Amino acid sequence: MAASKAARIEIEPGVWLDTRRALFIEPLGALVIADIHWGFAASHRLEGNLLPMWGDDQIAQTLLQLIKDYHPAEMIWLGDSLHRVTGCRIAEIFLREISVLPVAVSIVIGNHDRKWSIPATTSLQRGKYFFHHGDRGLQEKPAGAVEVIGHFHPAVSLYDGAGARVRLPALVQSPERLILPAFSPWAAGAAWNENRAPGEKIWAVAPSRVFAVRFPQSPARTVTS
Repeated sequence: MAASKAARIEIEPGVWLDTRRALFIEPLGALVIADIHWGFAASHRLEGNLLPMWGDDQIAQTLLQLIKDYHPAEMIWLGDSLHRVTGCRIAEIFLREISVLPVAVSIVIGNHDRKWSIPATTSLQRGKYFFHHGDRGLQEKPAGAVEVIGHFHPAVSLYDGAGARVRLPALVQSPERLILPAFSPWAAGAAWNENRAPGEKIWAVAPSRVFAVRFPQSPARTVTS
């Protein structure tokens, strides 16, 4: 990866989690992004919620920098690429602009963008990885495949035992499944602390560091390793 302010960690051989909430699966040359929610602010403004017009330019700049850093053969948008169908214009402008680059873009349908007219699929498989959004529950997948999904916007709440707390986006990892953090800068995330299943590992994604979270016996305090 080219030198940048971002950091990354290899969560399993050849699979890199980037602080920019992206996953790079090196054997596939695949850059995977979930829950972009293009047009979030514009969609809310149309409904009368006067959010600042912020987010889409940051999304585009970050995606371009990720492409520059990783040189992926394929970029997979893992569903909820739009917040509402009204966000399609900015997403399609971006797709046209990067069409000159040597990277294929595969788009998986999520519950927020089912009305988008751009060609997409409900699932796809690359090597041992089976990609779908995650909103339709457990999908029938090939034997031995690892599911890669979004939809849940996982996060983790960290406490210092003295009253300070912070919530960070997170990736949830098990031998059978990877749940990606939301890429959208507007996504607060749903704390996964009490939802974690046996065998799941949680990776917190801070602005300049990715780290595994170690949970003590008592859920009252969370520490990091």
